[in-house]
Amino acid sequence: MRAQTAFEFMVIAIFVLAFLAPIWVYLVQIQTETNDQFTLSYAKNAVTQIAKKADLVYSQRMDARIRLEIYIPRGVQNINISGNEINMKILSSSGTVDVFATSIAQLQGNLPAEEGLYLVMLEAEGDYVNVTLT
Repeated sequence: MRAQTAFEFMVIAIFVLAFLAPIWVYLVQIQTETNDQFTLSYAKNAVTQIAKKADLVYSQRMDARIRLEIYIPRGVQNINISGNEINMKILSSSGTVDVFATSIAQLQGNLPAEEGLYLVMLEAEGDYVNVTLT
């Protein structure tokens, strides 16, 4: 009798696990997609802010400067600031994604690829805008 009860309990546990496993896989997939969306949204916000503020500084010309606080998300492999483009390469669950924004100004500078909140200085210097950390 005890063996039959143990067997029935084991069968019920297997059915419960078989039911919960696909739900768990689905929830993990949704969480990964949501994290990727947040990361890409933060990155797009950062490059767009830099480009817009660079346009503002460039339009005011020599010695104009502005400080900007940006958040660089997790998963950034590198940040390239050259020409009139800011490009972040981000590692997501679907591979490497480029997030970029363009400016009317020529841009120079570099930013770290580590996650965090940074204070960035944008300064007009002749015919370009310099992007640096403060």
